[in-house]
Amino acid sequence: MSTLRIAVAGAGLIGRRHIELIHESEACALCAIVDPAPAAREFALTCGVPLYATLDALFAHERPDGVIVATPNRLHVPNGLDCVRHRVPALIEKPIADSVEEAMELVDAAEKAGVPLLVGHHRRYSAFMARTRELLDLGILGKLVAVQGSALFHKPDRYFEEGPWRREAGGGP
Repeated sequence: MSTLRIAVAGAGLIGRRHIELIHESEACALCAIVDPAPAAREFALTCGVPLYATLDALFAHERPDGVIVATPNRLHVPNGLDCVRHRVPALIEKPIADSVEEAMELVDAAEKAGVPLLVGHHRRYSAFMARTRELLDLGILGKLVAVQGSALFHKPDRYFEEGPWRREAGGGP
């Protein structure tokens, strides 16, 4: 099995978590970080990979097998379109876009180009969801005809301090 070379765009809180998971994976290797912030330079050095300020700069020098887009939300569509234009598959953190129209623009471009895009719905793989699926498969709850759910998660102040854009329109919930 060959190792997938993954670049991560966005070296903030979420991007760093993706990088941790890439380092833990036997199937993937971090090949680059894309982030214009000065703090990203030192982080890229500690990871032993090149740092690029933009996706276009990355694609001018190398072609990863995939890109994880963990940039501020308002950049998801432009970054996704960059990946599509360069025909590089991407996992884009949620939300994929700030509007349905922008999301459709990105999805249409990817479909037209035949470039795979994924949206990072990480809670789908949480232990809670896995256990719920297990209970459903066992039939303990009987035959389900409808489900309504809601989940609220407390975000520590650090989450907003490290990403002040999260407090702005389009920055999240």
